[in-house]
Amino acid sequence: MNNAAIWFSTVLLLGGLTATSSSIVGAKPAAPERISQLSVNTTSVTPSIYSSIKPFKKSNSTNKIIWKGGNITLTATTLKLEGKPTFEQNVIQSIVVTKGNQKHTIETSDLEDNWLDITSVVASNSNTWLAVNAKRSSGNTLMLLNLQTGEVTDLNERLKKAGKKNLETIATYNWAPNEDQIAFSYGDPSKSSLAIYNVQKESFIYLPRATNYISTNLILWQKNGKILDYISEYPSDQMILYRYSIESNKVKPVKKISRNEFAEWFKLDKYPYSNDK
Repeated sequence: MNNAAIWFSTVLLLGGLTATSSSIVGAKPAAPERISQLSVNTTSVTPSIYSSIKPFKKSNSTNKIIWKGGNITLTATTLKLEGKPTFEQNVIQSIVVTKGNQKHTIETSDLEDNWLDITSVVASNSNTWLAVNAKRSSGNTLMLLNLQTGEVTDLNERLKKAGKKNLETIATYNWAPNEDQIAFSYGDPSKSSLAIYNVQKESFIYLPRATNYISTNLILWQKNGKILDYISEYPSDQMILYRYSIESNKVKPVKKISRNEFAEWFKLDKYPYSNDK
């Protein structure tokens, strides 16, 4: 179960949300009292405006974790370690990705922090890049694999080199519909930030923060590739739908999301854990 699913299970035990009007904010964080006045009636779930997602299917066999989507197959080979806590006993030794006649091998046995599971796999719209989300002993790593060259990009490491801190996890992400760039959230259990990485330019766009998000539970691209919708938590146990425009580089807090509404929005997030939903 990913962070969003865990969050949703918790929210079901808590009370609803209340609010009244909306506003647009730019790069400066909005005051908490401003966010708390968002309308609950302005936006509903409209699946047709969002880019479609290519689903992968997950299966397990003895010492293998397998994800398949179209003509792409990822096979991770695991090894059981003795003397480790139960949740850290099975570690990934290597990953093999095949696409038609192409084959790429990624060695993970020498990593400082063991990979324990492959939690989601998503191909870019061009079918040139593969996003692989891996569970570690602490947090998640997002790795991008060039399916033509075998080049590997570790986004956690790229962010560290760019001077970003508190990079425990990258768990929520989505490919853009019209070019090879990926939107994702990163941070730790108390703070979430968002960015877009362009794999061709090898560059980041850091989204302005509307407020101090605790977590980000869903990221969706609109079909035009210019608008990004995401649902983040702030304050604790309350969610808000935000809308980011690449052209204006501004974030619009659209509305509060009740626990029932979130269940409908969450259905649009079909790429992670495709067998578990």
